[in-house]
Amino acid sequence: MGILAGNSSVLLVKGGITRLSELEIDCDKDWNGKAILNIAGAAAGMQKGGLLVHNGSVLVEVTPGSIGHELTDGGPGHVPCWKEPAG
Repeated sequence: MGILAGNSSVLLVKGGITRLSELEIDCDKDWNGKAILNIAGAAAGMQKGGLLVHNGSVLVEVTPGSIGHELTDGGPGHVPCWKEPAG
């Protein structure tokens, strides 16, 4: 059994899954140039509440902000960040 990703890559290789905890996903596979690489490595070092965003080159973590701060988008080409609300 397999769930296909792309033309020939298999994402799920184990049949008979009855619980989500049994699911195994190969996050470091080159899926025919789909550029899904090292998600496991990026997620492993993240803090609770962190967000993954693309900085123009790679996925980077936006760490959790301070209590009361807002996630602010600086517009195209900028990575979101946490800032104190205006006023």
